Amino acid sequence: MNYRGKRFTLFVTVIILVLLCAGQALAAQKWKLGHVALPDSDNSYHAAALKFKELLAEKTNIKITIFPQRQLGDDREMLEGVPTGLLDVTAATLGPVSAFEPKVGLLELPFLFNNLDHLDAVLDGSIGRELLDSLEKAGYKGLGFFDDGINNITNSKQPIHSAADFKGLQMRTIEAPVRIAVAKSLGSNPVPVAYSELYTALQTGVVDGQSNPNWVISSRSLWEVQKYVSVTNHIWGGAVLVMNLEKFNDLSPQEQELVLAAGKEACQYGRKMGRNAEDKHLQKAIDHGMIVDKTPDLASMRKATASVYDDIYRDQPTWKPVIEEIHQLGQKF
Repeated sequence: MNYRGKRFTLFVTVIILVLLCAGQALAAQKWKLGHVALPDSDNSYHAAALKFKELLAEKTNIKITIFPQRQLGDDREMLEGVPTGLLDVTAATLGPVSAFEPKVGLLELPFLFNNLDHLDAVLDGSIGRELLDSLEKAGYKGLGFFDDGINNITNSKQPIHSAADFKGLQMRTIEAPVRIAVAKSLGSNPVPVAYSELYTALQTGVVDGQSNPNWVISSRSLWEVQKYVSVTNHIWGGAVLVMNLEKFNDLSPQEQELVLAAGKEACQYGRKMGRNAEDKHLQKAIDHGMIVDKTPDLASMRKATASVYDDIYRDQPTWKPVIEEIHQLGQKF
């Protein structure tokens, strides 16, 4: 083969290799996303997951398969699976997430937010980004916060109108220090119970009541085992969209930017859908005979839970500047 022929062969070989590499780069990345909630379009978990899938399909070569309703395990199991690569993304409840990075749990302090505008300004602003970035120590890339829902109280024994009505009640909590501290500050006895065991615990009297958003009352048919609802709105029930940090770091800078933008928009959409459905879920509880107190004595509950902040400032001094920044931002709302 003459020199010109060799050069042509080399040129063709290089072109083929470039095309092969480009083909591999353009091949769809297949990600698995799991969450614990029902696959309803107005459920904040599933709505956020669907929107994230849709946005990435529009703007990237990333294809997501969603596994709802604990198909890949509970929150804890899926959170453990993300850094190891067993799944790529999870939409997880904030309480279990705080087991891996406690600082994010400060968002569930009682009566922390003045209103939803204040909450959203925190979640979507620099404070939220700082807390999301803290998850990197545990192997996650935080993509955004959405709502598990604003928490209300249900109970089977008596109406809960003021802080005094909590005294002596066995109240179900999740395994999160802030939630346990809130239950204690109100005078109840906190009993950690897994979400999957919630209905049975209420039915058998292991616990008298629980704190959750209205969608949980509806989805678990809690009117069958609970009589009273108090619209306390005392805790923002948080949730967070996280992905495998190593997988995120392997993306190109442009892809990273698109994934972050899609995560934020998806979480905002999930919040919107979940909030729009809350009144519907409460009305469903009323229709099934639950007695609802829409104007409980929140002042007494604020006073009782103030001790939670004192304990946090003592035990978690690094949280105090963030909490004070949240309170300062709240002056605008």
